[in-house]
Amino acid sequence: MTTEQKKEITAYLCGPRDYAEGVALYQRYGVNLRLKRQFAVEDTAVIREILFDELRKLAGLSEIEFNHLPRQAVKKTAQLNGAQAKCVILDDKNDESALMELADSFGVTVDELVSPDFQERVLAMDENADRIDELTDELEAARSKYAEAPEPVRKMIRFREKYTFLNSPDCPDVLKILVADMFTAYGNYKAAHARLQVLGDADSATAAADCEIVVTEYLKNREIWDELEYYRENGVILGKAAKFREMEAAEDLTKISDVDLMGQLRSAGVQESKAKKAVEEAKAKKQSNEKAEAAFVKWSNRKKILKAEIDRRKKK
Repeated sequence: MTTEQKKEITAYLCGPRDYAEGVALYQRYGVNLRLKRQFAVEDTAVIREILFDELRKLAGLSEIEFNHLPRQAVKKTAQLNGAQAKCVILDDKNDESALMELADSFGVTVDELVSPDFQERVLAMDENADRIDELTDELEAARSKYAEAPEPVRKMIRFREKYTFLNSPDCPDVLKILVADMFTAYGNYKAAHARLQVLGDADSATAAADCEIVVTEYLKNREIWDELEYYRENGVILGKAAKFREMEAAEDLTKISDVDLMGQLRSAGVQESKAKKAVEEAKAKKQSNEKAEAAFVKWSNRKKILKAEIDRRKKK
């Protein structure tokens, strides 16, 4: 694909992602005829996930880059007292923050803020008698904004309200890193799970790879949830997630020489290749080699850590 075509797809992914527009893009630039037919006749949450993931790949975006794409504001036209008025639906981040700030000003959660019962209670208070119209407009606007917000935004609001310590200056940096890793893992899990729903019988190799991603990313996501829950309940770090082992390994690397670092990278590459070959041979025989699979993951992760340390030193 040309650079301009990739930019066109990226611009679409940064916008509201109208499904029909996305299908048209894939019809022009996609190569999978089965998916083209399916996108044209079926519009479900799963199919949308697959469409966006396929467009991501066409644009040459990594999953991390895709998950952190800036989303542009969407403009809508509203009817106010019979006259046309322009209003702007803020992007996900602003919607999320605005709702949480308003809820915080009332000392409630967002779910409580947008409930009809809460509005009735607030308007019934004597101290609010002189600003009923103002409060009515404010609370109804909040309910409308929340109703229009996509489910990921609602989930993020509930997540941030549950783990309020993440906004504290005393929150350990590692927990914030874990949160980013958790969202990436969940995105990878969802994308692989969605692909599995439409794979044909002839795609056994792809299915096996996606099954591995589903299991691995699900477990990674769950262990990070355990870390957040433990810190929320106890105020101290549990430290069982794989990320902590990676950080300890990375810290140890700062103490070795450049020569030893390069030697370890070469050694990790050799071990990774051996493990990968053993895994592929087992798959060709339709057998399982859990030892080789574990070794492949181990040495792949080790290579990433070593390369990260090398890159860090190059920037100094």
